[in-house]
Amino acid sequence: MSPTINCPKCQSTKVITRNSARKAGSAVGAVAGAAGSAAAIWGGAETGASLGMVAGPVGSIFGGVAGALMGALLGGAAGSIAGATAGEAIDNNVFDNHECVDCGHTFGRP
Repeated sequence: MSPTINCPKCQSTKVITRNSARKAGSAVGAVAGAAGSAAAIWGGAETGASLGMVAGPVGSIFGGVAGALMGALLGGAAGSIAGATAGEAIDNNVFDNHECVDCGHTFGRP
């Protein structure tokens, strides 16, 4: 169980975490990961097309599309996780990540 955080200004226990950098890092990482996984996309498309040939030309097309989508999704997921991790470090060490619901005061790690 995590310790209760009190607002240093009014001592309220109604404190939320904002996680601005984590949210932004996750979004940017997902886009960068999906865009940067071009090799995985083409490799997935080739593999899917090869496996789909068992069902004929139509299977090859659907297999290629499915393989490309899987490559983009995996790259996007990996980028999102990396971005969220970097953003969390920024939130915890740089930004005032905590906000008091009662008085609106923002503050960093206690």
